Amino acid sequence: MKIKHDNIPVDQIILEDSLEILHKLPDDCVDLIVSSPPYNLGKEYESKQALDIYLQEQTAVLSECSRILKNSGSLFWQVGAFADKGMLIPLDIRFFPILESCGLIPRNRIIWARQHGLHAKKKFSCRHETILWFTKSDSYKFNLDAIRVPQKYQNKKHFRGNRKGELSCNPDGKNPGDIWMFRNVKHNHEEQTVHPCQFPEDLIARIILATTEKNDIVLDPYMGTGTVAVVARDYERHFIGTEIEPKYHQVALRRLSGKPDENGYFPNLKTLRDYVEKTGQSIEKFKFDLQIGNKASERSKAKIYPEEYHLQEMEERLLYEEAAFSASLRGEEIPVDPKLNGNGKKTSPPNQIAKPIEQGEQIQLRLWS
Repeated sequence: MKIKHDNIPVDQIILEDSLEILHKLPDDCVDLIVSSPPYNLGKEYESKQALDIYLQEQTAVLSECSRILKNSGSLFWQVGAFADKGMLIPLDIRFFPILESCGLIPRNRIIWARQHGLHAKKKFSCRHETILWFTKSDSYKFNLDAIRVPQKYQNKKHFRGNRKGELSCNPDGKNPGDIWMFRNVKHNHEEQTVHPCQFPEDLIARIILATTEKNDIVLDPYMGTGTVAVVARDYERHFIGTEIEPKYHQVALRRLSGKPDENGYFPNLKTLRDYVEKTGQSIEKFKFDLQIGNKASERSKAKIYPEEYHLQEMEERLLYEEAAFSASLRGEEIPVDPKLNGNGKKTSPPNQIAKPIEQGEQIQLRLWS
């Protein structure tokens, strides 16, 4: 159903070229734009264009994005790198002047540390993505209290001066900073769909909660399989999306519907689990697109842990790698990772015992406590 909000069509994902839809939207109508445009790497519907042609096309899109963005609005643009004959060009270097020429103001260069990815042999393996945050003006929305993360020393107090004995940090938590640790949505991630480059829902939630209010409008001109739309809806924001690839468009619509298709399939495990929790139906009745095994429960009982558990695992692994490298440099004994090559038992997820997921049980992924 097509809904209009202040005469702007919202809460729909349109199967059409993004620039065509942007041309039809009025000035100053969108509160937040967040997207991951095609990286020009030759994947699927992307063509292997010359870099200057790619940037010209992006300039046209970003110019329209700036026009439709409200004065208090923000734009988050995830950019990758352009590789040609072994040479790497970080695209954020090229996007900065483009975004500024569109009248936008830089606020942050955010590093999304995802840890896993392809292994390189003649260079350092890429383990991060870059997200650029620009605003339309200096009067932009930013709600830090909505996205605070726990302090390392929550009860630390001033020990001298006029504030002696008072808490030296905000009891509600700290600013999450500009290095964000979120797993990439790949194997054994319950949000995984058929899309190869997918935003984690929690990452989008952080952006939406920080820069919008309820009933604001969020736009993703390269919607993919609908992550931005799903998160916007869950936090009571309106959304507008465009997607040019029919199979991704269909998956996005299925995620929003939250129901199985005529064959009993869901677009991903998370949508299936949410449905089972709401309806009380048996998980054994359904399947999802990237299922392992004959039954949906075969994967959901195996390796799906809360997101905070995976982030803890990532941090522990990074600390171990740094410690092992430092010990090697100094000729010291290299510490042994008890989980190396799968040896040793996995750490239990925080605040719970690692156990199989019962039928119909829904894992609740807490964002930031």
